[in-house]
Amino acid sequence: MKSSNCTAQPAIELFQVVLDALPFCVFWKDRNSVGLGCNQALADVAGLDSPKDYLGKTDYDLPWTTEEADFFRECDRRVMESGEAELNIIESQRQANGRLAWLETSKIPLTDSNGDIIGILGAFHDITERKRLEDENIANQKLDSLGTLAAGLAHDFNNILMMILGSSQLAKMKIGNGAEDTEIVKYLDSIEDATSRASVLTEKFMNYSQRGEVTKSVCNLAEMINESMSFVRSTIKSAIKFKVDDKSAALYADINQIHQVMNNLLLNAAQASANNEEIIVSISKCEIQHSNHAELRAGSYFAIAIKDHGVGISEEQKGDIFKPYFTTKEYGHGLGLSSCETIVKNHNGAIEVESKLGVGSTFTVYLPIFEQNQDIKLKYRPFSNDIIRGSGRILYIEDDLNTQAATLEMLQELGYEVQCYYDVQAAVNYIKKHPESFDIVITDFIIGDFSQGGITILDQVRQLRADCPVVLITGYFEHIEQREETQPQFSYIAQKPIGLAKISQITNRFIHYEGKAERPNNSNSLALLQTDTDIKELKPSHPNDKKILVVDDEPIIIKFLESYLNFHDYHVLSASNGLLALEILNQQAIDLIITDQSMPEMTGIELSQAVKQSFPNIPIIMNSGYSEDVGEHNIKEFGISHFHKKATNAEELVKAISKLL
Repeated sequence: MKSSNCTAQPAIELFQVVLDALPFCVFWKDRNSVGLGCNQALADVAGLDSPKDYLGKTDYDLPWTTEEADFFRECDRRVMESGEAELNIIESQRQANGRLAWLETSKIPLTDSNGDIIGILGAFHDITERKRLEDENIANQKLDSLGTLAAGLAHDFNNILMMILGSSQLAKMKIGNGAEDTEIVKYLDSIEDATSRASVLTEKFMNYSQRGEVTKSVCNLAEMINESMSFVRSTIKSAIKFKVDDKSAALYADINQIHQVMNNLLLNAAQASANNEEIIVSISKCEIQHSNHAELRAGSYFAIAIKDHGVGISEEQKGDIFKPYFTTKEYGHGLGLSSCETIVKNHNGAIEVESKLGVGSTFTVYLPIFEQNQDIKLKYRPFSNDIIRGSGRILYIEDDLNTQAATLEMLQELGYEVQCYYDVQAAVNYIKKHPESFDIVITDFIIGDFSQGGITILDQVRQLRADCPVVLITGYFEHIEQREETQPQFSYIAQKPIGLAKISQITNRFIHYEGKAERPNNSNSLALLQTDTDIKELKPSHPNDKKILVVDDEPIIIKFLESYLNFHDYHVLSASNGLLALEILNQQAIDLIITDQSMPEMTGIELSQAVKQSFPNIPIIMNSGYSEDVGEHNIKEFGISHFHKKATNAEELVKAISKLL
């Protein structure tokens, strides 16, 4: 027996020497995920002196974050319970030196001489540099997509600007004519609604254009897909149909990166549809068996399918479409699908394609289903429309004097005493001299020449009063870096623009004042969003025998034109697309048509050409925010009488109507 031990000891030591010579990390754990052994490479990244220090430790005892430790142990559990290996898992790891590393990890069941599972054996290697190069490709692809999406963004913003400009002009006219306050309020509600839409659009665009580390959070999957569809709708001509069974399903992912995948696949589907055929997006749940999908571990997945009826992909091309720089487009860079695959794999998912030439393609993205813990809540908590009045003293720092004046008036209207500064140094001097003269600080981030002015204010306040709330209200987050846990943190960060209700709720929360909530009368703006505008007759306040048909897929534009043209005594009807417009034309006489260009079912040009065939004497005004296809230089060839650019003075539109009628 003694001789056997003597023989075994050098063998164990030799085995450890061999493991320590490996250029990657190796470890093994028992059934409870407690460390049994590792090599020197793992000891180094864990900040341990030697592999012996790993014995008896769990992932929670090592430098990794709690979330990473949870993930590692969940993988351990699956491998031990299923008895099947999990290979090439992409995961992050916060190491002992503070570096965030990206790893490719494989784990297999560890068995004894009887074949019983007694733990797991794992190995991983560092792929941080590979991940960096992949991220660069993703960023380059994002720039390509941004160029395509810019046209749609311009279209949406011009719609919004037209609503703001028109509503403000109408409000002035009504005031000049001695209209009742209730009549004026509906135009102010429209301006507020348009501003909110612009804010959401800006936030989406900024989020999409961001680059940096993957930041995962819990989100509502159906809502996220809906956002992607709304983001690309104005850029493409194909209609999108959405099918989902469970609208409350939660996904744990980097929201911006999954948005990028969806936007890219939707743009590809639209570009493949030469005749603008309908695109179908669906979400379902499925159970994956490892034998059926080699790239996926066994488990529950979301299957997000994007189906087009376009030109299809040949069998030869199928094997290449996910390779970097492979493209079938004349001006493409071949980074889109490669980036999609990289993002999906980084989420431990997979992307597959089924296609037939002349029939169409279906891209299916598989992402792991998030098993929601009761303690974890969704990332987004919407604010209400409640306006909460209060009392207290606010120190407010903002270098844009127009913004400062508007916010100052809002805060004073809510009942607060406000001390304002537009200069960082002046604000710091005030804080030093009067540290007890305010209950809360509200500050911008970039203040004058101080690119980190908000941080300067934060640090100065917390140096003197550690418990004082400091709220950041900013329009741009690019330069806000993650601070160490030991450094002062902002109490709350809000993005501009911010309305009365939201700023009242934020301020109330941090001053701890229990005020009386007032719900504003927003019935007009709510009705605007909920109105069915497929086919309806809009009754003018002063009937006129001239009938104008407004064709636009944006309810807010129809509502604006209704108000504006009613004010000028025109009788208005509307349709949300060209097909419905043709139905109206076949039912009653129309004197003039105002149409948008970018719409589902039928474009403005296609509608104009169809109208000219059956109703050649009806003048047509193209009312568009952005179009590569039509402008003042070529309207005649499409049978269009006048081109009016959205967001320009609506009086010019009225003059054109008067001239044509």
